[in-house]
Amino acid sequence: MDLTAHNSISQRRETINAELASCKLCPRDCRVNRLKGEVGFCGLDSAARCFREMIHNGEEKQLVPSHQVYFAGCNLKCEYCSVAEWNRCPMEVEGIALEQLAKKIAKRRADGAKTLNFLGGEPSVNIYGILGLLELVDPATRVVWNSNMYYRDIVGGVLEGLADIFLADFKCFDANCSRDILGVTDYSEIVRTNVKYACQHSDVILRHLVLPGHFDCCAKPILEWIASEIPAVKVSLRFDYIPPIPAEFSPAEYLDNAQKQAVLDMAKELKLNLIE
Repeated sequence: MDLTAHNSISQRRETINAELASCKLCPRDCRVNRLKGEVGFCGLDSAARCFREMIHNGEEKQLVPSHQVYFAGCNLKCEYCSVAEWNRCPMEVEGIALEQLAKKIAKRRADGAKTLNFLGGEPSVNIYGILGLLELVDPATRVVWNSNMYYRDIVGGVLEGLADIFLADFKCFDANCSRDILGVTDYSEIVRTNVKYACQHSDVILRHLVLPGHFDCCAKPILEWIASEIPAVKVSLRFDYIPPIPAEFSPAEYLDNAQKQAVLDMAKELKLNLIE
């Protein structure tokens, strides 16, 4: 975290607090009063709710060991989500005791965690509570914002100087795919805008989970956009898709080697900055 940004967290928190009275933090534009306990699409009031925290070594190499702090609630409904149970009824998860979690973060860092990784769910819908947590965290902590990037620009502005690294998912490019699999049609447009803004002030790792059968509609245009708009960005291609049961819109099969190789060949042809 930048020290100047850390010193201004209380002011940034006030900015977010004002938004919660008629929540417009994401493009869902629910406009519910989360300060009074009303909930919108994400299912959350004003409290951030942590359902898991652990040291994890399965992220990209520059991030590990990473202290992952998982928050309940999300503004997407990805059919293949691996933590969907925590997003269906996030209010059933207890609110964070900020001081207790801050002590855990300090301990994990002392034990060797290189980064503090906020994920979920989706951290942006929990941002008010996360800002309160960051006030208690050592400013020298390297913060990773592990996000679907589906948020309004006010969130991106508040995170400037606080998030050292954006681990940015780019799930789908085609609007029909994002409508069916994620539950929104404007996903690609919003993500592209937010990723380009994040690249102006933070380190960005752009991650794409390759979906079987989605080369022409999603993987190909995503890689081409990266090459055209942000060619220097770090790109992490993931090939560990797990089909949901049942799979109504998501692919019902695993990715095969031929599809994996086609994506890798294209990324290399475009000279993308691939990382592991």
